[in-house]
Amino acid sequence: MATENKDAEEVETYDYTEEEFIPHVTPWEKDGSKSQVSKFDKAVFERWDRAMANGVFRYNIDHIVTRIIPGSKQYVAQLNTLRATERRKPQVITSVYQPFNPKSFNFTWVKSKEVIFNIRKVHSPSANGDCNGEAAGETARNGFASKDEEDVRHCLVVNVSPMEYGHCLLLPEVDMQRPQVLTQRALEVAIETMLLSKHRGFRLGFNSLCAFASVNHLHFHAYYLDYELIVDHCPVEHLGGKYYEFTALPCPGFCLQLHGSTVKQLAQEAFKLSSYFHKADIAHNVYINRGLIFGEQRGSELTTIRLFIWPRKKYIGKKSSDEFNVACIELGGHLPIKDEFETVNMACVELAGHENFKEADGYYKFTEEDVDAIVDAANLRKEEYERIKKEVIRMGLESATHDDDEDDTPRS
Repeated sequence: MATENKDAEEVETYDYTEEEFIPHVTPWEKDGSKSQVSKFDKAVFERWDRAMANGVFRYNIDHIVTRIIPGSKQYVAQLNTLRATERRKPQVITSVYQPFNPKSFNFTWVKSKEVIFNIRKVHSPSANGDCNGEAAGETARNGFASKDEEDVRHCLVVNVSPMEYGHCLLLPEVDMQRPQVLTQRALEVAIETMLLSKHRGFRLGFNSLCAFASVNHLHFHAYYLDYELIVDHCPVEHLGGKYYEFTALPCPGFCLQLHGSTVKQLAQEAFKLSSYFHKADIAHNVYINRGLIFGEQRGSELTTIRLFIWPRKKYIGKKSSDEFNVACIELGGHLPIKDEFETVNMACVELAGHENFKEADGYYKFTEEDVDAIVDAANLRKEEYERIKKEVIRMGLESATHDDDEDDTPRS
């Protein structure tokens, strides 16, 4: 790895080529076999463990307890009492359009000891497009970065208040000081980072402003979870073009997949949705994970990258550390639980089915029906969601027509 100087300490750069991409991973199996890992995963684990040993984190993760909540959705609940108190103070978010404030905490303030490494895509003259994940080696080290990649820095840093093992923050174009608003390039960086991992439980989440983003500086949550979530296998309904609808949880949303597309195409289509939501002043959560190709049944070995995006109710104000935040991870079926449930918020993790609890009392009593009610609280009014859905269908059909027109264009 290349190195650079930050705070008088060396920061490594992880160079990669498309030859290192892993389009398929081992599907979840009932026998509980461990996930496979890639060179990228090993590099992350080594540096994350080193940071833990060096006292970079505010707490270790030995106290975290996991429980699968009985029911068809198999919500993954985790009790993490220290995450409620040992974390950075969340910022006050009042608008989806809130500009970046260089005087408030942002990720350019992160110390070098918190940096896992910078991530840089390099291009090799010998690249042949064989994405089998085995040919990274010398090709990546002897490649060259494009001018665009040399001008920007994408960074992976530890989350000092970890939710799970390997919990990091992916910071696309970190030095450009963008607000927490998705760009197409940020989505491309996120999807390519997913492709570098061979771990079926590697996941990325994004919370927009007013959807439980804690810091108004462009970032994704990245973490490893050794449990299958409902978003990894749930059925979806085709809407139009590349767009599908996800209704397996009480808070419905939209989804896309890498299968049948390129990284650039998937990022473009996802950006169209997020850009529409942003311009329409709609808070939203995004979750990116490995899972079954749409239409495949449980037990299939055909996997891809799935991308979910939920329009949801706005949350105005400061995210409370003692609340159950229904954000990107929770919407995917992972429930990080920290405290009693006086108030309830949903972000990307919870919407994905991973629920994080902070207080044991609620953790051991929660049922699937309880979680369903919490997830439902993030819902927009039905008529508002249907209006958004109608526009998403229009966008999908318009995009599909454009693609068909390009296919029919004579090529010389």
